[in-house]
Amino acid sequence: MDYKKLLNEKQYQAVTTAAQHARVIAGAGSGKTRVLTYRISYLINELGVDPWRILAITFTNKVAKEMKDRIIKLNPDITSKLYIQTYHSFCVRFLRSEIHNLGYVTNFTILDEDDKEKIIKDIAADNGKKRNDKIVKLTLGYIALKKCSGFYPEDIEIGFRKYEDEETCLSYYAEYEKRIRSMHMLDFDDLLLKTKYILESFPEVREKWQKRIEHILIDEFQDTNDVQFQIVKLLKSPTCSLFVVGDPDQTIYTW
Repeated sequence: MDYKKLLNEKQYQAVTTAAQHARVIAGAGSGKTRVLTYRISYLINELGVDPWRILAITFTNKVAKEMKDRIIKLNPDITSKLYIQTYHSFCVRFLRSEIHNLGYVTNFTILDEDDKEKIIKDIAADNGKKRNDKIVKLTLGYIALKKCSGFYPEDIEIGFRKYEDEETCLSYYAEYEKRIRSMHMLDFDDLLLKTKYILESFPEVREKWQKRIEHILIDEFQDTNDVQFQIVKLLKSPTCSLFVVGDPDQTIYTW
C-alpha cells in the first residue's frame, strides 16, 4: 500500500512515525479519523503488529464501527480480532473477564439512565418522599458528580456543604449502591471506576493486560476525562506505544 500517495504530507508523517509516544493535533475536517485508520493499517501491514494487540479508543460506537469497516477494507486478510471500542465498551469487555476479582458475577447487568432513576425514586418513596420529589433529581446529579470524580459513598466525608441536602443525597447514594450490588448491576460510571480499581489493585491482572496490548490509539483525546486517562496509564506498559489525536480547541472539559 502506497501511504505516501494516499495521504497528505502531514498525515503521512503522523501515520508512519516511529515515535513511541505521538500526539497529533488536528482541527475539524483535517482527517483525524483518516489518520487513525491508516495508522492502524500501517501497524498491521508494514510493522507486522497482530491486530488483537492494538487497542483503539473512540468516543462513539458509530465511529468505532466506521473505523473498523475501513480498516478491514484496507486489510481484507485480517483474521484475528480487531479492538476498536469506546472507553465504556472496552471496560465491559475487561470486566466480563476480571470483575470476579471483586466478588461480582461476570454476567452482570448494565443499568441505563431510566433504570437508575427508577431505583432512586424507589429509595425516595421508601423514605416517605414522593417519587417526583426534587430529592430524586438532586441525588441523581450528586451520584453523577461523585462518580465522575471517582468517589463511592465510603470515600465521601461531608465537610463544608456545597451541595444542597448533601446528607440525604449521600444516604440515598449509599442505599443505591447497596441495591444495585445485590441485583448484580453496574451503571455506566461503574464500568470505568471498577476497571480502574481492578487495574490498580491487582498487579497480576494489570500485567496480564499490559502484555496483551502493544499499541494504544485514542481519538478525540481532548475529551478524555481523568478516570479514563488513569485507565489508559494503567493499561500502558513501558514498551507500549501511545498515539493520540485531538483538537484542544474542541475540548468539553475546559471553559
